[in-house]
Amino acid sequence: MASLNRWIILGLLACAVLAIAYLPPRGAKPTGRRSFFVGQAPQGTPARRRAQALADEWRSADGAVYLLTERRRLHDVVRRATFNAGPLVVLSDSARVPAPAARLVDSAMRIAWRQLGLGETKVQVAVVFELAPASAARARPLPEEGRGAYLAPDSTDRTTCIAVLAAGWYWTRVVTGELPGGIPFDAFVQSLKAALGPCAFYAAYGTPSKSVRRWLVTRDWDLALVLDPGTRGRQTGSMIGMADPRFPWYWDAIYSLPPAAVACLSHLAEGCRAAVLAGASEDVAIPFPDVMRLDRRWNRQQNLVEGHRFLADVAHEVGRDRFLRFWTSELSVDTALAAALKRPVGEWTADWQATFINPIRLGPAAPLGAVAMALLLAAVAVGVVVLTASRRQVR
Repeated sequence: MASLNRWIILGLLACAVLAIAYLPPRGAKPTGRRSFFVGQAPQGTPARRRAQALADEWRSADGAVYLLTERRRLHDVVRRATFNAGPLVVLSDSARVPAPAARLVDSAMRIAWRQLGLGETKVQVAVVFELAPASAARARPLPEEGRGAYLAPDSTDRTTCIAVLAAGWYWTRVVTGELPGGIPFDAFVQSLKAALGPCAFYAAYGTPSKSVRRWLVTRDWDLALVLDPGTRGRQTGSMIGMADPRFPWYWDAIYSLPPAAVACLSHLAEGCRAAVLAGASEDVAIPFPDVMRLDRRWNRQQNLVEGHRFLADVAHEVGRDRFLRFWTSELSVDTALAAALKRPVGEWTADWQATFINPIRLGPAAPLGAVAMALLLAAVAVGVVVLTASRRQVR
């Protein structure tokens, strides 16, 4: 009996050790640490947040005025350029750019245009490169790097889409010759292809129907940021797709996504459908003028992993004619997209999502070490019981 009591005590102690190792203490407070890879910046002081909000409002108003001014200024130039295949390229501060570099920028844009499969289009595109200020002294907020402003065709000008791209300090110094080595041409072309954003879709397919346009406006065009996404695979640039699930920040990134996107990562068709069709049923008014300020940073908050290339991959999958029927359809987005895919939207998206990241498992799961330890303790307990029973003597 004394031996059995010792085993019981040892079993209870082992259970306590496991509980201490794997169960979090009740009432524990979060550490407050944030992963760099999760697209959520730490909150500043109330005064700083207010200053950032005012700066953002100023950028929105100033950007809208700037786009409308540029469209009026470039109207005659664009009309004269319609017979030339390719977009019109304008530098915001051309005096700072040497003539050879300006010609190289124009050449890179035309190569990007051809690589997108675009030629002479009904919707003309004008691209304005907003160079970073030469002086650090300023009386107005700086343009935000990694963001683009776009003015879509509207009732006053149905044939022009204008893109204003904040070049940022790096590309500004490269283009103006302040960095030695010249322009890294291939990287510059790829950057320009991605920077055309919604204007590339307008050039390729024309103006979308009201239902499709409302859906995209509601979502800030997050599913149509690039026209040519390149190859599809697990190493395409997504921070989640390139991550190792063994690292803690991987799960930080996963659970920073909306619930529907997390469900889609587990290959649930209903979650994928909800992630794609979010905003499709909202009857929002299309703004006039339709100014789009889009976040193109790689670590932005996503509503769907690799969502920026979703419509580009749909177009590549179904072909131009079927995609064009979806793009101009007055049916609901769900019906028109399913007709183009010839599959339910959720099922197609679940398979599409699995090409970037292996489906994750949702729900509670015990750590492998805890399972192994529990099985070992169970085997020891059974062995003790068997050994005790075999030595029991009936008096």
